Amino acid sequence: MPARNRLVLIALLALGLALRGWHYLRGPSMWHDEAAVVLNVLYKSYGELLGPLTFHEAAPPLFLWMEKAVAAALGDGVYALRLPLFLASCAAMLLLAWAAGRLLEARAVPWAVFLFAVSEQLSWHACEAKPYAFDVLAATVLLALYAATPAGPLWRRLILFTLPAPILVFLSYPACFLYGGVLAALAPAVWREKRASGFVAYGLLAVTVGGSFLLLLIGPVHAQHDAEVVSCWTNAFPDWDRPWTVPAWTLFSTFDIFRYCCKPLGQLLVPLTVLGAVVLWRRGQRPLVALLIVPILLALAAAFAHRYPYGGARVLVYAAPALVLLIATGTPVAWDWLRRYHRLAPAALALLFLPPLIAAGRASVFSWPRADTAGAAAYVLAHRQTTDLVEGNDWTHQYYFRRLGSAFQPTAVADTTAGRCWIVYTEERPSAERLPAAMGQGPAGWVAVERREFDFTTVLLLERRP
Repeated sequence: MPARNRLVLIALLALGLALRGWHYLRGPSMWHDEAAVVLNVLYKSYGELLGPLTFHEAAPPLFLWMEKAVAAALGDGVYALRLPLFLASCAAMLLLAWAAGRLLEARAVPWAVFLFAVSEQLSWHACEAKPYAFDVLAATVLLALYAATPAGPLWRRLILFTLPAPILVFLSYPACFLYGGVLAALAPAVWREKRASGFVAYGLLAVTVGGSFLLLLIGPVHAQHDAEVVSCWTNAFPDWDRPWTVPAWTLFSTFDIFRYCCKPLGQLLVPLTVLGAVVLWRRGQRPLVALLIVPILLALAAAFAHRYPYGGARVLVYAAPALVLLIATGTPVAWDWLRRYHRLAPAALALLFLPPLIAAGRASVFSWPRADTAGAAAYVLAHRQTTDLVEGNDWTHQYYFRRLGSAFQPTAVADTTAGRCWIVYTEERPSAERLPAAMGQGPAGWVAVERREFDFTTVLLLERRP
């Protein structure tokens, strides 16, 4: 790689790591589902985390165990609980750059690293106690492993993919799809070689992946699956009652994956993705195309069966490494084609990469639109008297007031002998509309003597009417 390209690559890596570090260190408030996962981790045993989770949550067992171990070792603060995700996101950043350098031509590598570095959603997932950063890490680990083992005996390559399979499958639900891509990518080589060692090693890989997936399916996945979980993803499944809508749903949902991974206008990068896949195919890198595309197609097949959501959502963020590699592969080809018409024509192509950068900059200056439950809780804890009750309507409140014991009530406060009661009410609507609902959470007849407003959160101090 030319020296100039290396400098650009180092600068992009520094940018990506800096963005992730900035969002992690500024410590945004926990959001609704994140707090639900954390409360399960804090109050359930390791064995109980293999069964149903409270608040209708779903998360891979190894991720939950890791979070519980971190809480035991480092404490249950947000920085400790988010640390594994932050480190996973940074590791994925470095692995993606390394794998891109091995798999793509030199001119394409900076484009891939740029998109991965400035992705707003990857920065979001780097500072939340949810498993999605590990989904991306699993994808980059397999890409790096594929890039690191092009030579040597095929059986050894298959064994190297087999060894981490149980860990990755239990750490990341989409790892099952990712390993489907691995099996599809390596199958042609096994068939061409026609050696017993290759068939045995391939069979061992398939059995290991399939067995791990089966244990996951009949254990934690079955325990965590319920109607409430499914209802959250209604729009992420095709409507088979109206089969004529399925093709359009498939197309728009696929475009929405690009939007999510390369916000805000990732759909504009779809032509470059298609071009990148064609280029790799014509260059003889068809196994790589399978490795990148098959995991997404498997998620689509699972969505057709209403078993896994599909579309622009966090459960598909594992597709980000594959998408940025395909986009980056197509970019130099499109650049050269445009340059034939005019030397300034490629500038139009560069403009497609500006929206993710602008979105990343905006998210760094202006915090994400998230309820400031951390600020509200800090205010209440700083002004609360020891006999005051506290009531909160959101799961995040149960986390931030976890030290209060019975003094915190997650439901509306009935008449009480206490003299004062703090109401913390979170809802994404204007404060004037939140106020009546917040008052309704307190004991009947009590009066508000203090009111404070935070982002999407109202704090009231109620006292008994004289």
